Amino acid sequence: MKTKKQWELKDVILMAILGVVFSAVYLAVFQGGLVLSTALTPLGLSNFAFELIYGVWFMAATLAAYLIRKPGVALITEVLAAAVELLMGNAGGLTVVLTGVIQGLGAELAFALFRYKKWDLGSMSLAGIFSAVFIFCYELYYLSYYLLSPALLAAQLAVRFLSAVLFSGVLCKLVGDALARTGAVKSYAIGATARIGTIYDEEDS
Repeated sequence: MKTKKQWELKDVILMAILGVVFSAVYLAVFQGGLVLSTALTPLGLSNFAFELIYGVWFMAATLAAYLIRKPGVALITEVLAAAVELLMGNAGGLTVVLTGVIQGLGAELAFALFRYKKWDLGSMSLAGIFSAVFIFCYELYYLSYYLLSPALLAAQLAVRFLSAVLFSGVLCKLVGDALARTGAVKSYAIGATARIGTIYDEEDS
C-alpha cells in the first residue's frame, strides 16, 4: 500500500520537467557567468563572478522539493538537471553530473533535518546553503581553492551563501507559490496547502 511519502508517476513527470527546464537555465547561466567574469576581471573581482549567480544551480532541487515534498526529490531532480545539461552541451563531462549529486545531497540533507515536514523560506534557504557548502568543499580540491587566501575563500563563500538564499530560497519560494496560485500544481503537496497559506506539511504529525 502506498504512503503519502512514496513517489507517484506524477511526481516523476514533474521532476523530469523541472530537470529539463533547469538544465537549460543552468547552461545559459554558465555562459552568462563567463561574460560576467570577463567584465569583472579589470576590477580584480573575477573570482566572484560565478559566486554571485551560484545559487541558480541549486534551484532545481529546492523548487522540486517545495512542490512535491517527498524524500529524495531534491537529490534526483538536481541530478536530472545536471545530466540533461551535460547532454545539452556542457563541456564539463561527467563532473557536471557529479556536482549535481553533491549539490542535491546538500539540499536533501537540509530537508531531511526537518523530517520533510517544514516547507518555508527558512528550510529552502538552508537547503541552498547546504548545497553551497557541499559543493564548495568539493571545489576546494577539484578547483584548488585551497591555494587561495583564507580571506578570499571566506568572502567567496559568503557571496555564495547570499546567492543561495536569494535564488534557491527566495526566488524558488516565490515561483512555487505563484505556481500554486495558478492551480497548475494543485495535485501536489503544495497545492493542498496553498488554500490556507500554510508552509508546513502536517500529514505525518
